[in-house]
Amino acid sequence: MAGHRSNAPSLVVALVFALVGCHHCGPEEDIGWDGRLVGGACGENPDCFERCVGGKDFPDGTCTADCEHDGHCPDGTTCIDRAGGVCLLPCGHDDDCRPGYDCHDTRRKGAGGDALVCIHD
Repeated sequence: MAGHRSNAPSLVVALVFALVGCHHCGPEEDIGWDGRLVGGACGENPDCFERCVGGKDFPDGTCTADCEHDGHCPDGTTCIDRAGGVCLLPCGHDDDCRPGYDCHDTRRKGAGGDALVCIHD
């Protein structure tokens, strides 16, 4: 077919750029108590999409993403000044958090004040 060009190469390039620019991408269901992006339990980094943090603040480990401010975190999570800056699940009361975690006012990173997040404090 003379004059017919495939859009496949431009589509591939667009998809590559979309994926490369998508630092904190993951399905919405990967945020929460079982989330591999933010909130789920973990033992080591491969258990999560980005990072597993542990220690006294994070019993049984927590999947998270590094952040300098809320804009670096996936929607529905908050950047907290712990472990170098991590995205955590917000909460209103202890029942919003997975077992072993409570809802605590914790200092935000990259913004003033505190935020209620699920952490073991």
